[in-house]
Amino acid sequence: NLCWWNIGISPPVKGVKKDKAEAIRLAKHYIKKMSQEKTLDFLGICEISEDEAIDFKPLADKLHLEYLNLSGTVGRIIMDVSIMYEASKLEYIDYKYIIKIQPDDRTLRIAVRVVFKDAVTGNLITFFLSHWPSIRSADEKIREDAAESLRNNVNKILDDHGIESQIICMGDYNTNPYSVAINEKLYATRDYHRIKNKRKLLFNPFWYLLSDKKTNNLGTYHYKSGASNRWFVFDQMLFSSSFIYGGKDCLKLDMNSLDFHRILSDDNQCLDQRFFNTFDHYPIFCRIYHDNQK
Repeated sequence: NLCWWNIGISPPVKGVKKDKAEAIRLAKHYIKKMSQEKTLDFLGICEISEDEAIDFKPLADKLHLEYLNLSGTVGRIIMDVSIMYEASKLEYIDYKYIIKIQPDDRTLRIAVRVVFKDAVTGNLITFFLSHWPSIRSADEKIREDAAESLRNNVNKILDDHGIESQIICMGDYNTNPYSVAINEKLYATRDYHRIKNKRKLLFNPFWYLLSDKKTNNLGTYHYKSGASNRWFVFDQMLFSSSFIYGGKDCLKLDMNSLDFHRILSDDNQCLDQRFFNTFDHYPIFCRIYHDNQK
């Protein structure tokens, strides 16, 4: 059971530090609640710094999860992700910061690459955890450059280790699933059947959060003062084709497990005022499984 959540406590910018105590307390409360309700095995946390490790490491211990602090700096770039994971299912191997230096000397934060070994099969699973520049701090071209760099890293794994490689990209991309960055530069498609013959494509199941055939009061990022639209699907998980069409040793994506933390009802009633007032990103969930476990 996988989860990604941008908790918004420590944005990757230098500036005045706000009082985070209440937001940390609430984030810990919701992580504990979600972990118990969904039996989380992997939680990617975004906008978190080394300072918060003292708060979240004990929580991971209580939940019988390992805590992996991946926050740090590369020059002026701030990496702001951490992980909680179930050590009996995933064996941690290593991590690496993925950055790209542009010709104009601007450094882009592409991802943190984290490699685990599947405890059942011994196969490697590579996660790319990303937090791309926001729409207020960078134009779409920057996110397209980040997507192109991330795709190059995905291609290297597929070229070096084969099409059955298990790769999961998850993050706050600050751009929607249909954007040029995600759709055309990262080559993440919503077409489940197309990747059967084009195995290098990534599969993006989180298009489903763009519409629910009702009032469309859903998404992963809620911008309360949006001029014409308050909802965006910035947080997504993308899967290599092996999670759909891989061999029997490959983990598979459970298409019925896709979910998000809903705060506003179809008729726009707030279901949790504390969460709504504190966080603007909403956790997303899915499940991967072994063929003999379904």
